[in-house]
Order: sequence, then C-alpha cells, then structure tokens
Amino acid sequence: MKRIKAVILKEFAHILRDPTSLAIVFIMPIFMMLIYGYAMSFDLERVETGVIDYSRGEISGKLIKKFANNHYFAVRDLRAEYSDPLRQGESLLKSGELKEIIIIPADFSKKLREGRQTEIGIIIDGSDSNVANLVYQYNELVVLDFISDFRDIKKMLKINTTIHFNPEIKSSFFFIPGLVALLMLMISALLTSLSIAREKESGSIDLIFISPLKSPEIIIGKTIPYILVSLVSGGLILFFARFWFGIPIKGDLLVLFFFSLIYIITGLSFGILVSTAAPNQKVAMLATLLATLLPSIMLSGFIFPLDSMGPVLQGISHIVPATYFLRIIRGVVLKGAELKHFLTEGAAMVIFSVVLLALAMAKFTRDRKRSK
Repeated sequence: MKRIKAVILKEFAHILRDPTSLAIVFIMPIFMMLIYGYAMSFDLERVETGVIDYSRGEISGKLIKKFANNHYFAVRDLRAEYSDPLRQGESLLKSGELKEIIIIPADFSKKLREGRQTEIGIIIDGSDSNVANLVYQYNELVVLDFISDFRDIKKMLKINTTIHFNPEIKSSFFFIPGLVALLMLMISALLTSLSIAREKESGSIDLIFISPLKSPEIIIGKTIPYILVSLVSGGLILFFARFWFGIPIKGDLLVLFFFSLIYIITGLSFGILVSTAAPNQKVAMLATLLATLLPSIMLSGFIFPLDSMGPVLQGISHIVPATYFLRIIRGVVLKGAELKHFLTEGAAMVIFSVVLLALAMAKFTRDRKRSK
C-alpha cells in the first residue's frame, strides 16, 4: 500500500504540474456544454422573405401582413426596392440574403373577389435542406391562418412552391460542401501549426533566430509552400465530393478557386500564429484542432442555422473564418453564385489573413529578441 500510495502521489504531482491538461478536463466540458446548449437548435428564428406583389390589392395586402406580423418572417417589398424585382430577388437568393420569394400575380385580389381560382408562387432556397423544410412549414401555417379569415377561399387559392438549388432537398447537398470547408481549414491550419513548433522541439529554432533573414521573411517563407499543398488537398476533397457523392458544381470553378486560396491563406496564417506561441508540436496540434474544429462545426452555420442562435453566439460567429467560406462554397457549388455575390465574405477573410500573419510576425520577432 505504501508503494501504491507513492505512485498515486507522484501521479497527482504530475497532474498538478500540467495546467493544460487540467484546463482541458475541467474547462472544456463546461465550454462545450455552453456552446451545444445555446447553438444546438434547428429552429429558425428569422426567415428573410422577399415579396413581389403585382396585385397591390386589399386581399394581397392582407396576405403580406400575415407574413409580416408573424415573428418568424422578415419581409422585404422587392417591387418597391427594385425596378426588376424578380431578377434581383433571384440574385439575393443566390447570395443568401433571402431564403424565399413570394410572388403574387396582378389579378390575385380580383379573382378572389369574383370567386375564381388563383395562385401565388413561392420560391424557396433549398441549399440548406433543414431550413427549406422549416420555411415550407412556416409558410403553410401563415397561409392557413390567412385562409381562415375568408369563406371558401381554400378551394380557390393554390400555392405553387418551387425549391431552387436543391429540388430534391437532399441533406448531403448541404452537408458535403460544408464538410469540404471544414476539412480545408483544419488541414491548412494543422500544416503550418507544426512548422515553428517542430523547430523549437529539435533546437534548430536558435539557428533560425541568428540567421540574417528578417522575421517577416521567415514567416512568409514558412507559409508559402503549404499554400500549394493545401490547394492540392482542397482540390482532392472537392473532386471526391463531386464524383463520389454526386454534389453538383453549378458555379465557376475559377471563382471557387479564388476564394479557396484566400480561405487557405487564412487557415495557414492561423496555424503559423499557433506555431509561434506553442512550446511544442503536441500543444500546437491540440490548440489548432480545438480552435478550428469546434467553432467551425458549431458556430459557422455548418450544421445549425446562425439565425437560431442568440446574439452573443451570432457575434462570435463573425470571427470564425468558416462562416464566410461556407456561404461562398454553398453559393458557388449549389446556386451558381458569382464573384460579386461574395465580396464582403472575401474581404473579411483577407482581413483575417493580414491580422493573423501580423500577429504571428510580432510574436516571432519578440521571441527572437528575447533569445539574443
């Protein structure tokens, strides 16, 4: 028992000397509970809806009010905003700014007053199968509420719903492009996160410190080779998604390549920052996996709609690079969206890359000065 007691005390001493492991054991479960508790929801709190009312009648106005007064819908009058509302509405669907468009024909109110059959057209963005199903259900509830205000209107009103971008509402069409984005970030960040940490473990970091190279030259030089490796890896993942899972690529591959390059540089920049701060490869790998996987899965829209999250988590999602690239890859692959639709997302990723590289250079420069 004395010998066992000695081993027990020794192990406790090791545990107390390792604050990183203690933090993982006690803090990570609480952190994950908070993230899952607030983010894990398939409910949709806000359906961005564009309305094109060609009728401008009293009855069509009541239908629009039913949608506008329902807390699930955020209604925009596209006919008042644009000269070509249908074309602009389809463009907003491609960019992700709208989740559906409601089209009311010019003779809508007139036909209903005369007791004749009429219809409304609804176009739903089906790129996210879960959201599309929820939007469809919400529409039915609002229309049923609208019908209840009129006598015998149920027989006269027909709803023609069209699902764009994913007519069969396959969940794989939604998840696979998101998985491509997740893997690209994780791989690119992992590649560079080990580069400087490896030098520290082997002791060769001192040779780099005393070299005539400037710190920015070292950081950039260590990042550039991995850009090519990450691009090849990303291309392989996308190729596999296209030909194994049958994911359609409706947009321009050059547009996807351009944004993928920016996204990969963002991931590499984060990895190099982790590498400058981590004492060894083990810590660098662990920190990179935690910082890329958990936020990218939970807080980017990969699984759960961002609109279903609280304001705090929505705010945090804006500093997760995957949030922006997910919109891009799903928009280009599933919707055929163009470069102009994602200028804001591209600019955000460029800012991330510049800031992360600048921080990595500053940290590396400080360490270099201390070594002297």
